[in-house]
Formats: sequence, C-alpha cells, structure tokens
Amino acid sequence: MKFHALLLTTLLLIGSTAAQAQTHLLEDRVTISGFGTAGLIHSDQGKADFVRDTGQPKGAEQGLSARTDTRLGLQASLFLTSELDAVVQGMSQYRSSGDFSPELMLAFVRYAPTPDFQMRVGRLGWDVDLLSESRYIGYASPWIRPPVDHFGVLQLTYIDGADMTFTRPVGDDLVWARFFAGTSDSRFFMTDALQVDFDAHHVLGGHLNFETGPWRFRAGYTRIRSDVDFSGADADLVSQFFNIDANDYLNRLTGFDEIQVYSLGASYSSGPLQLQATWNRDIFARGSTWLDTGFVSAAWRMEQWTPYALMSGIRTHDDSEDPFSSNVNQNTWSLGLRYDVATNLALKAQFDRIHTRSPGLLWRGTDGTWKDDQSNLVSLGLDFIF
Repeated sequence: MKFHALLLTTLLLIGSTAAQAQTHLLEDRVTISGFGTAGLIHSDQGKADFVRDTGQPKGAEQGLSARTDTRLGLQASLFLTSELDAVVQGMSQYRSSGDFSPELMLAFVRYAPTPDFQMRVGRLGWDVDLLSESRYIGYASPWIRPPVDHFGVLQLTYIDGADMTFTRPVGDDLVWARFFAGTSDSRFFMTDALQVDFDAHHVLGGHLNFETGPWRFRAGYTRIRSDVDFSGADADLVSQFFNIDANDYLNRLTGFDEIQVYSLGASYSSGPLQLQATWNRDIFARGSTWLDTGFVSAAWRMEQWTPYALMSGIRTHDDSEDPFSSNVNQNTWSLGLRYDVATNLALKAQFDRIHTRSPGLLWRGTDGTWKDDQSNLVSLGLDFIF
C-alpha cells in the first residue's frame, strides 16, 4: 500500500506540470495524460444527502457541495514494442476512506500480437457493462455524472487478474468478446451505521459484443464470490443484542457473499445523435433477492453545444424483511447541456428530478423513515483531459 501511495503521488506531481496536451517522453515511448472534473451540486433535499455511489460515506447536503463529483486522474503509458505496452493510472476522488487520498486504478501489461487478439494482466477496470470502464472520465460522456440509479451500485472498481479479447469481422460488421478473471476488494455503505467490506476472491465473467454501422450491442455475465465483513454501529448492535455472529447473520440476510450480474446494453451514434441504453440485474446468493438498474439517454450534438435527456431507475425485488432499510426504489429524470469550450475542455449543467420511494443504499443522513419524496439537484461541472 505504501508503494501504491508513493507511485500515485509521483504521478500527480508529474501531471501538475503537464501542459494542456499529452506529454511524450523517451522518444515517444512514454505518454503521460490525465483527466478530471471540477463539480458543484446544489440540493434542495433537507432530509437526506445525495451520493454519487455507495462507496461515498458522506453525501451532498442541502445547499452547495463540491465533494461528490470532483476528481483528478493521471495515466502513464509505456510502449515497449509494437506488441507490448504497459499502463498505470491513479485517481483522487472522494471515496470509502472518507477523503480524497489517491488510489491505484489501473496497472497492467498488454500483449497484442495480432489485431484480433489481446491479453492484459494486472489491475484492470471492471468491464461489466458498456460504460463501466470509462465511468470516471467525465469528458467521455455527455452527462455531468453517470446515472446514479445504475452506476451508483456497481460493486467493484477494478479487478486484479487478467482478461482476453477476441475480435472477428463478419462482413462489414464486427463481433468481439472479452473474458476476465481475478480478485478484488472494495467497501460500500448500506447505511450511515453499516458498512460492508468485500474480499472478492473469485471474479469471473465476460461479454459478447456486436457492432454494425452506428449500432453497438452487448450482453454480459459476471459472477462474484466474496468473503464479506460487516462493521459499524448496526453490526455491533446485532452482535450485542442477539448475541450472534453479525457477519454470519447479515450474510444470510443479504446474500452479498455471492452475486451474479447480468447485463444488456445498446448504443447508437450517427451524425449529431447519440443514444444509449443499459439494463443490469444483480442476483444475490439465496436467489430470492435481486436488484434491477438501468437507464436510457439521448444527446444531440450541435457544433459546440450538446443538449441531452436521461431517464434512470433502480429497484430491489425482495419479499423478505428489510431490517436495515437497504432496499432501493427510485427513478430519476435529468436534463442537461454540454458546451465544449475547447478540444479538451467541456462545461456542463444538469438538472435532476429524483423520486425516492425507498432510499436504501443511495442516500446518507436519513432517519430510516424518509421515503416517497421528491428531490431536485442542479449541478455544474467542468470536465477536462490533458
């Protein structure tokens, strides 16, 4: 961990002196680039605090907050041969540690002997659906943030392991598949008083993609088996009040030790029009509980201006008791506008209307009785790459 922190600090220091373009070193064998977002949120909800994802221990309170969306990432790429390269990426954002301490997000070696095959080994982004690998790079999407109802509950940030990608042309179309396996660890918050640490010792999955003209389709599946540790005041209460092992009880209650993720996605990009749609189903160990998430987005590029509309939703299907009020039922309507100030700089404004029937994992600072309420968010963001 000390090595990771030193490496990330070095990368951030290098990036702070970079010009507004990629930096090339050692006869173009090393490329240093970066990305970031300066974000500001205004919330009118005084009964709960908005979070971008379940890994954030505190949310945006009523009024203004710059904590939720702000981030900075740096990436160094080393080109060893025409077939072999290496990538290291670090990022600072508000995360489960409760601060902005930098984190090693990527660190892999890639071997690509032919155009139709590549293999990567090391720390990889968790490529579970169409946009999951690029969800932290705000400049890559029209929105100010990925739809929280969908991306806010993705369990893993990265995996330590390997993946293989196979590509085959079919006439004028393209079919490609990726398979990955590895381990991971992550932390998320069910409530203000209950946090969950995942030691995912078994992450196995893949996806099949079909590209034809402006269309791209994907179907994917991932299975995660973990040792799960619950902590916080609620876990202590279970142990003390019932005199039982809190981990055993809460694992049986939630089924977090084994999760299956099914994903379907489609995107369309032609001329000024961009369409995206994704649906995920997370099925937990005992099979009687699952989580459906998804979104539909449309954007229209007019020179430097891109207006967009977004609809997303999330719902827990669970017939059993919910003693910690962790079940979620929420949908969001969003309207936004992106203005490309320069080739590497985009200014965005977004309005979100959120109907929260049951807040579950996606809000902080609730008293357990807050539900069936409307919230309005106004967000500003400045996305950049260099």
